[in-house]
Amino acid sequence: MRTSLGSTFFGSVRRSLGLMATVLAWAGCGASPEQPHMEVPTRSQAPIAVCTTPLGAPKRAGSRAIVRNLDPEDWARILMPSYVEEKGLTATEVDCTGNYVFANESLRGGISAKGWPRILDPEEIETRAGPEGMRVVWLRVLKFENGDEGGPIALVRAVDDRAEIYGIGSFRGPAKSKIEPVRMGNENLVVAESKVCPDPDDCRKRAQFYLVRRGRLIEGAAVDLERTAVVPSVLERGLYARYQLQTDIQYKPNGIQLLEQVTVKIIHYEEETRDSDRELRRVEFSRFLRVERDTLFSSNDPLWERVVGQD
Repeated sequence: MRTSLGSTFFGSVRRSLGLMATVLAWAGCGASPEQPHMEVPTRSQAPIAVCTTPLGAPKRAGSRAIVRNLDPEDWARILMPSYVEEKGLTATEVDCTGNYVFANESLRGGISAKGWPRILDPEEIETRAGPEGMRVVWLRVLKFENGDEGGPIALVRAVDDRAEIYGIGSFRGPAKSKIEPVRMGNENLVVAESKVCPDPDDCRKRAQFYLVRRGRLIEGAAVDLERTAVVPSVLERGLYARYQLQTDIQYKPNGIQLLEQVTVKIIHYEEETRDSDRELRRVEFSRFLRVERDTLFSSNDPLWERVVGQD
């Protein structure tokens, strides 16, 4: 009798487990599994266009998307649909999203040397190409007292039968600043590099990283790429120490890797009895800029701030 009850009990358990397995299998089969689609990687990599302008159909040699090159003047008209070349550019010009292109805090104090309205010179429109046909357009139409130039910037691309704008912002910097699009995982960045040297012992080259967010280009971080400073030495009284920074940048899928190196030297002193013109040390440090919503968060403080003035 005991054996019969045990067999009945375990048989019931087996049937219940079998029923549960059947239900789970049925539920799994009823769900729609994720299927591989060729367009998914493209959608995850390309930002969403906030403005789209139709172009004439391109001549096709196959089924692949065709990246097209437009003249700088064309990009100016696409960025600012209200701009009429014959009438000139006005101080209240608006971009394709309806925002004033010159109403930005970074452009405060800039003036148009040609007055308003003004003809837009093609030499004032700088474009630079990047990966996957991306381009950055910079309109250098404002001048500043320190020699800087400024104006709107935009991340754009012309592909197939349309021109697309993904993000619009503003930039002010030296005329020789380099602004280019960069790929970082699924993020499209705009990186602006500029160098300022008030004197040979005080040089600074910086990189500003702009994220594409809600149709705008938002500065997520700024990093010193090169920097020089000469300060009185703490360890060698009467002598001066020169600090030189070099930063190497590597773009990773989830952020930016920065390898910072600071070289410290005692600069040359005319008096031969002084032990000068020698290297004291080199310090290297690696930190990471991680994307967090609308900013790039640093894993640590910059090496420069922790080293300068300690030797």
